Amino acid sequence: MGLEAQARVALRTKLIIAIGSAPLVICFLGILSYQWTLREEEDQQWVAHTHSVLEALGALLTDTTSLQVVKRDYALTGDESYRSIYGTTLARVQNDINQVSDLTSDNPRQQESSKQFRILMAAKLSTLPSLKEIGDFRTANRQLLSAEQAFQEIRTLIVGMDGEERRLLAERLQAAAAGSARMKTAIVLGNILAILFLAGGAFTIHQEMVRRWKAEKELRASEERFRLMASSVKEYAIFMLDTEGKVASWNVGAERIKGYRAEEIVGRHFSRFYPPEDANQDKPENQLKIAAENGQIEDEGWRLRKDGSRLWANVVITAIRDQSGTLLGFCKVTRDMTERRQIQEAIQRKNAQLETSNRELDAFSYSVAHDLRAPLRAIDGFSLALLEDYQDHIPPQGKLYLERVRSGALRMAQLIDDLLKLARISRQQVERSQVDLTRLAEEIAVQLRDSSPDRQVRFLAAPGISVDGDRNLLRIVLENLLGNAWKFTSKKAEARVELGMKNGDGARVIYVRDNGAGFDMQYADKLFGVFQRLHRENEFSGTGVGLVTVQRIIHRHGGKIWAEAAPDEGATFYFVL
Repeated sequence: MGLEAQARVALRTKLIIAIGSAPLVICFLGILSYQWTLREEEDQQWVAHTHSVLEALGALLTDTTSLQVVKRDYALTGDESYRSIYGTTLARVQNDINQVSDLTSDNPRQQESSKQFRILMAAKLSTLPSLKEIGDFRTANRQLLSAEQAFQEIRTLIVGMDGEERRLLAERLQAAAAGSARMKTAIVLGNILAILFLAGGAFTIHQEMVRRWKAEKELRASEERFRLMASSVKEYAIFMLDTEGKVASWNVGAERIKGYRAEEIVGRHFSRFYPPEDANQDKPENQLKIAAENGQIEDEGWRLRKDGSRLWANVVITAIRDQSGTLLGFCKVTRDMTERRQIQEAIQRKNAQLETSNRELDAFSYSVAHDLRAPLRAIDGFSLALLEDYQDHIPPQGKLYLERVRSGALRMAQLIDDLLKLARISRQQVERSQVDLTRLAEEIAVQLRDSSPDRQVRFLAAPGISVDGDRNLLRIVLENLLGNAWKFTSKKAEARVELGMKNGDGARVIYVRDNGAGFDMQYADKLFGVFQRLHRENEFSGTGVGLVTVQRIIHRHGGKIWAEAAPDEGATFYFVL
């Protein structure tokens, strides 16, 4: 999925979340409000029910009190008119207790209290004797006191039931108020949330409109820049093709490379740029097909100019599609590579010639080396035979001459070996790996000490110097540099040789430093020349090939080497790989 498609999907998702969430919140609030309205109605019904119970209890208390008064008055007066009043009042009490019992049928505690009320009524207040009927004042008084106590128990029972209902009333009023507050809060918060979602949707739409406006503006500017660039570029042929492969636009570079003017080629099929062998194999159509399937195709091959001449071209064909993926056409960019191809072919010919020359030179070097070694061995051998077999007949001066002859022959053999080694190094393949230069230097130092056990040389190697390179070739580098430092410090009483590393211009610079004979920097350009020496042979031995070999190896590692020194103050050789 392209970036534009991903942006569209992301925008659609944001709008669905932002705008679609608002109706969902409103619907949820509606459902929640309906449920809480039902709950509030239920709470209000329970509140009303509790008020009804309280009214019934109030009526029961009033009627019970009236019944007590009637019973006492009748007992004291014996007036028969109280009997009818007593019966009417007792009926009201019975009706009141029945109403309370019905209203509190869901409350076990109140039901138990109703039951106790009935028991007390049946035991204490069911009869209505008068003082005259009893006859005995004391007995009548006890009955009155007993009835009075029963009324007190009944009143206490009614007051307890009233207190229970008032507790329930307080709870139900509190629940109703809390439910109402929750509903109001939810409605307010829900409306705020819905407004925020709608505002977020509006903000997203606004942002998208601004983004699209900027994108359209940038696209128009980009198209204009591309049109101006394509029309003014001369090094590349840049032109558009329609879906059938017909030329739709033409720039200055295309006119220069192909030779056609715009009015001559626009509307013609681009297959005319291909040689007959490619056109007959439908190469132009196949390349358009591949570009349409893969998005782009790159090819190098021969193409034709208007005059029929051929050019070697690098061609890139890119499919152009709209946002929905519909193919609109192709953009074709062609670069004339004829001159570069000719240069490459010339380089290849030169390389082939150079390879042939190198092989011939190698063969010549080995042949010369072989042919030179034989007479050198003869000169050295016969000189040694003269010294050994005729030493009594050869005067001292003659012996000195023969020793010089032998020394010259050995030096010539060493020069031949060094030259062959240099030639081999120039041809040797560089095989890279991690090389511990510190360890290599320590191994070479041991060999140098073994070669001159009588010398006292302080050797220092910085730890952890590791590089990427050819181990065998880098060993030759250190053998030459450390060997030279060892050699040129031979006349120092306190000789010092050091391998170290420092940072310079973002690269790791490795160096070999000594405190030996040194040299004058005005002759530094001769250091890396074949057979170039800055000291006489009788001072320090050598063939003058070692530093050339070192430089060759460093260059093969893509690096460089240089030196700093002063006469009798030592020298430092730096190199970077």
